[in-house]
Formats: sequence, structure tokens, C-alpha cells
Amino acid sequence: MMMNFDEKIKQSLQAEQHNLESILESDPGLFKQLSGVYNGNMRRWTILGTFFAFILTAIFILSAYQFFNSEQQLFWAVCFVSSLMMQIAIKLWLFMEMNRQSIMKEIKRSELEIRLVLSEHLTSNSRT
Repeated sequence: MMMNFDEKIKQSLQAEQHNLESILESDPGLFKQLSGVYNGNMRRWTILGTFFAFILTAIFILSAYQFFNSEQQLFWAVCFVSSLMMQIAIKLWLFMEMNRQSIMKEIKRSELEIRLVLSEHLTSNSRT
């Protein structure tokens, strides 16, 4: 009796794992999601943010170099830290935009599925 119950649990877990694997395989990867950010309605802001991120990268690399080769170490340390934090904020915004687009796609997919189920339910009720 116990083996039968254990087997049912094992089969259920394997089926759940198979479903999860199929869902994960159908999700787009990181680079596809990142490129999708540049195609949405926030495209111009995303391009502008990426441009500023590259500029800030150059600034914090220059600041790090100047920190070790200059007399004004405090100034270059502040430039390094502030440009690094601004770049982190821009990258965080880009990843949040990716997440927003992913959630919106899931919501639209769920809405479509609910509409299909409701239309099937309504058509089956109207027949009876």
C-alpha cells in the first residue's frame, strides 16, 4: 500500500517537473528579452539610457585612472563613485523595464486564455 502511494507521488512530481521544464524552455533568454526592450514603446528612453550608461562607464574608468595618477584623489573618488552609482541605476531601470514587458506579456496571454475558456463555456451553456 505504501509503495503504491510513493509511486503516485513520484509520478506526480515527475509530471510537474516535465511541465516546468517545458515552460522554462518556451521562455525567451536574457539576450532576447534585452533586445525586446529596444522594440517596445519605451524604445527612445531605452536607447538614451543605454547611451548614458556607456558615457558613465567611460567616466568611471577615467575617474579610476585619474584617482591613482592625480593629486586630487578626493575629487576623482567622488566622480568614480557617483558615475558608478548612476550607471547601476540606469542598468537597474533597464532590467526593470525587461521585467515589466515580461509581466505584460504574461497578463495578455492569461487574458486571452480566460477569454477562450469563457467563450467555450458560454457557447456550451447556450446549447443546453
